[in-house]
Amino acid sequence: MYCSIIGHPLTKPRSVFLWRKFFKNKNLKIKMYPMDITNNAFNEQIKKLKNDPNFLASAITMPYKKRIKSKVLIIDKISKYANAINFILNKNGVLYGFNTDVYGAIESIKKCNKKKIIIFGFGGAGEAIFRVFNKIYKKSTFVIVSKKKKPKDIKSKKVRFSKEIMVKNLIDCDLFINCSPLGSNLKKDYLVKSPLSLKQLNFCKKNITIFDIVYNPKKTLLYKYTKKLGLNFINGIKMNTIQAEIALEKIENYYKK
Repeated sequence: MYCSIIGHPLTKPRSVFLWRKFFKNKNLKIKMYPMDITNNAFNEQIKKLKNDPNFLASAITMPYKKRIKSKVLIIDKISKYANAINFILNKNGVLYGFNTDVYGAIESIKKCNKKKIIIFGFGGAGEAIFRVFNKIYKKSTFVIVSKKKKPKDIKSKKVRFSKEIMVKNLIDCDLFINCSPLGSNLKKDYLVKSPLSLKQLNFCKKNITIFDIVYNPKKTLLYKYTKKLGLNFINGIKMNTIQAEIALEKIENYYKK
């Protein structure tokens, strides 16, 4: 039996290390491979995995978290809310899809003030986090910073879309979430970029929390800016660890049946 992580491009994904360590510690005879799949090969590769009796599960990362939805069966409520999938489990040729990212995100910001939330980036992770947070944090207001158009099903007055970060929104923001790849090691130029500049951070409240879902590197340019100003900062390691733990628990339970 084997598992994988599917994405493009893949740059030393942390899941490979975590999953291999877990399987070894649990004495499970399961292998783990990174699968860098190009856009053109995606459909064919998913079809092959679905029909492979040795394929057990896979983490799904950029840019396929939304594309994989049409290939899987989604049964749990949170994953349905999320509208994106980051983990699939193969049960007798049926691919079940889950979003474990959002559970990690919920736990990461559990103690934070969430009255006004700014979400930067509306890709697979950003949209998933927004849709779940919007469901469970009824009193929160949201500003989504993205060049994408506002989905037609989002009609609430407590949700606003903006193509850029506005100072007026930063001033009273309680929680800023970076759901973009800026600051990550996915591309060299991302490493020297930040969703917020030092100047913009100066407009923020001192008790704001900056939650950056990037986990590699641990200390991004955004981290360095926040530390210079003494602002609260959370990176994506806890979120990544929790989502992996949930996925691995599902794998272990199914494998031992």
